[in-house]
Amino acid sequence: ILGCAAPRPPAELFFDARPGDLFILRNAGNTLTTGLGSTLGSAEYAVGPLDTKLIVVTGHTKCGAVTAALQTVLAGAETASVGGSIGKVLDDIVDAAREAIKQLPDAELAEQVTLATKLNVLNAMKKVVENSESIKAGIIKGDVAVHGSVYDIFSGKVEWLGEHPELPKLVGAPLPLFDFKSAPYETPANPSLGRSAGASGALNRLLEGNDRFSKGLSAVDSTTPVQSDPFAIVVGMAEVRVPLERVFDVAPGDLVVQRASGGIAGAPSGTLQASVEYAVARWKPKVLLVLADSDSEIIDAAIDQVSGGVIPTAPMRGVLDRVMVSAMRAQKQVSAGKTITAAGRDIKVHKLTTELNAFYTIEQLLRTKSVREAVRDDGLELHAAVLDERTGKVQVLGEHPQIEGLLDEARY
Repeated sequence: ILGCAAPRPPAELFFDARPGDLFILRNAGNTLTTGLGSTLGSAEYAVGPLDTKLIVVTGHTKCGAVTAALQTVLAGAETASVGGSIGKVLDDIVDAAREAIKQLPDAELAEQVTLATKLNVLNAMKKVVENSESIKAGIIKGDVAVHGSVYDIFSGKVEWLGEHPELPKLVGAPLPLFDFKSAPYETPANPSLGRSAGASGALNRLLEGNDRFSKGLSAVDSTTPVQSDPFAIVVGMAEVRVPLERVFDVAPGDLVVQRASGGIAGAPSGTLQASVEYAVARWKPKVLLVLADSDSEIIDAAIDQVSGGVIPTAPMRGVLDRVMVSAMRAQKQVSAGKTITAAGRDIKVHKLTTELNAFYTIEQLLRTKSVREAVRDDGLELHAAVLDERTGKVQVLGEHPQIEGLLDEARY
C-alpha cells in the first residue's frame, strides 16, 4: 500500500487486514518524489522477494497536501514559497492540482480537492509503472497489478479507481486482459461452437447429450460400455449435486471430469491444474469446458464478501478470494449502470459473477505453458458454459474474448 501519512487510521484497519498482511509505504500526499528512490525500491522489494501481487496507491478525502497544492496554484505562487522541504512534496502534486482547476474552474475548493485527490493517485500509479522495470514486467506477465483507491475519512469507505486507464501505453505492450476488464462485460450473443471440426463435434455431442438430460430422455444406462478414450475435459463446480457425466448424458469414460469449489483451477502447481495438464497431454481432447453453476452458494458468498460480509475461515478464504475477482468486477459494473430494483441488481450481479468466474478460470488454465501449447498445436479449445440448476440446460458462452492475446508467449 502506497498511502498518505496523514489519514488517522492505519491501512490495516480500513482494509480489515491482519498485522503483516500489508506492506505499508506512507508519505505526505502518497507520491513518488523521485523516479528512483527508497519508496519505489521498497515497492519493488515487496513484489520481488516478497512475491506481492498487488500494489494499491491510496489517497484520502480532505488531504492536506493536496489542499495545499491547490491553494498554492490558485494563489499563483511557487511551491518553493511554502518553505523547507514541503515544497518538494507539493512539486509532485501540483500537476494534479492544475488539472483539477482546469476541469472544474468554477467549483468550490472542496470539489477541486476531491478531483485532484483522484488525479494525484493516478499520477502516482503512472510513476510506479513507468519508473520500475520489474513492476512493468510483472504487469505485462499478469503477475502484478497496480490499482488506485481513495479512502473516505468520514464514512470509512474505500472508492476503487481501478488500474490506470492508459496502462498498455505505460508498459509499452498490449494487455489483452486489461482490454477485457476495462470494457463492460456482456453475455456473448452468438458464441462460436468450435473453430475446428474436432472441437465443434465435441461441443455438439455435449450439447446433444445435455438436451436429452434436460428432457429426461437419457440414452445412457448401466449397460452402456465404457469408452477407451475421453473426448472432452469438463472443469466444474464441486457443489453441483448431479454427476456431470449425467448432465451431458455420456457413457463412463467419455469425459475427464475435474471438480473444485468455485470451479477455480487454483495454483499452477496445484493438484487440479496438474490433473488437467495430464489429461490434456495424455488424451489430447479437442474441448475443455469450464462449467459454472447458475445457483452457486460460493458465488453468493463471494458477493457477500465484496459487500463487507463477516470474514470466513482461512480455507474458505482460499476459495472465495479467487471468486471475488469476478464478484468485484460484476458489482462495480452493475453499480455504474442503469438504476434497477434491488432484486434486479442482485440477480444481475450474480449472473455476471458466474460468467466472469468461468472466463477467469480459463485465464488461470492458460497460464500453464502445456495448455497453451495444446491450444496452439493440438487444436484444443477452452470454452466457458453455465449449467442452469432449475432446467438442467447448459448454455455455452464460447472461448475467452481475448484468447489470441492470452496465447501470446511474450506475456509469460
